[in-house]
Amino acid sequence: MKSKRTNTFATLAVLSLCMSVLAPKSALAAESIRLIAVDSDSSSSLWVRVFLEHFIPEVDRRLAVTDNYEIEWNPAFGGTIAKPRGVLTSLQYDLADIGIVTTPYHPDKLPFYSLPYITPFVSNDIGLIARTITELTYKYTRVQDEWEDYGIHYLTSAGSIDTYNIVLSDAVDSIEDLRGQKIGGVGLNLLFLEGSGAVGVGSTLAEWYNNLATGLMSGTIVWPEAVAAYKLYEVAPYMLDIQFGGAASKAIAINSRTWSRLPEEVQIVIQDVANDYRDELARETDRISAHARKVIAEQGGVIIPVSDEQRRIWAANLPDLAGDWLKVMEEHGLPGREILADYMQIMRDNNQPIMRDWDLQ
Repeated sequence: MKSKRTNTFATLAVLSLCMSVLAPKSALAAESIRLIAVDSDSSSSLWVRVFLEHFIPEVDRRLAVTDNYEIEWNPAFGGTIAKPRGVLTSLQYDLADIGIVTTPYHPDKLPFYSLPYITPFVSNDIGLIARTITELTYKYTRVQDEWEDYGIHYLTSAGSIDTYNIVLSDAVDSIEDLRGQKIGGVGLNLLFLEGSGAVGVGSTLAEWYNNLATGLMSGTIVWPEAVAAYKLYEVAPYMLDIQFGGAASKAIAINSRTWSRLPEEVQIVIQDVANDYRDELARETDRISAHARKVIAEQGGVIIPVSDEQRRIWAANLPDLAGDWLKVMEEHGLPGREILADYMQIMRDNNQPIMRDWDLQ
């Protein structure tokens, strides 16, 4: 005959088992999912900082509502995994799960994202530009397919560049003074110099300070926030306020195999937060850009104004940048003319300060 104490233990064991079976999902431990997040730039870059301070915490917060899943984040920024121009390949070859791809680095692989660069002098509204590039990516599915060709799933486009300007080591009296000067850029924005007489020098953001300090370049095409963040005003105190326009130069993307393994709930949260990140980065860009201009002036920098008439002349003197882009798009089997027409019409509908109608050449 079993003792009363034994019967009590048996009863407790049964009750414990029943409670674990009947317990709501939220009472159980959340499933942990490990994600490596990358960019070659560090948290001193605005887009990385917003990723760390907004994207990651917001994903965590939304998943905590149901407590079904939690992300074990492994942030690998500042070249830890991906070197400059290496984010796309790190995602492609399973070195990372999610990353911030700088699309101007890959005009041969992702030509669609050159669109803001072949339509300068159209818009300084980075929020509008980023939303439009995202919208067109989803409208034209062949653009999404190009990402999938590299084993990558596209989430959204974003940008921290409200407008490109030129900073210079020495003052200029007119735009004509740029003739013969060596001006740095990331590749695609060097197109803005065509017809100006300036010599474009391919380089990256991380190289600009030293290149300017040592005289390898006399200036560079850059946006106000980066001038302040990287203290370029110390070596190039003159900012020519040409306002070439903004660019959604970033894309949040995720390894396709990683994406397919994620539970649907996690996919929905990451997609929604990616779009929120896009809009948050745009708002922060506008705020920081205005502040950066004040910092530049406070630190002894000089902002040289450029009239609309001068901007219109510069735009008119540029070659048919859109025409060359259309040829590349056709080679990739992409409907370039339709996309360009859509983009420009959206800009017109939003009353942007267009200096040249690139779809009406």
